[in-house]
Amino acid sequence: MISSTFGEHPHPVLKNVTTRNNGIDLLTEPGAEARAIFSGVVTRVMNVPNNNNVIIIRHGEFLTVYSNLDKVYVKIGEKVATKQKIGTIFTNKADSKTEMHFEVWQSKSLLDPEEWLAK
Repeated sequence: MISSTFGEHPHPVLKNVTTRNNGIDLLTEPGAEARAIFSGVVTRVMNVPNNNNVIIIRHGEFLTVYSNLDKVYVKIGEKVATKQKIGTIFTNKADSKTEMHFEVWQSKSLLDPEEWLAK
């Protein structure tokens, strides 16, 4: 389930302030696994504060970014197939939310990832 869509949104508390989501946030069940949206090559696997583990996959001129992962199943340089499991999504103990942030880039331009999701 998409819990936050791409683009600018009103701040939930501050009036006349907007926030920008560079991707979409996907709310799922504890233990859920992230899957590669298309085949490609893993270019980065890193740990980012407040985003846990992050995987970046190159698909030609496109990049997909999978953030807030607990476990990672892939390594830099590894070729991945469409729908291949790449890691488990982190579950926040404080609010019990299991949520992944997902971005799509074409060169240096952000795209709306919702159009890339399987129906």
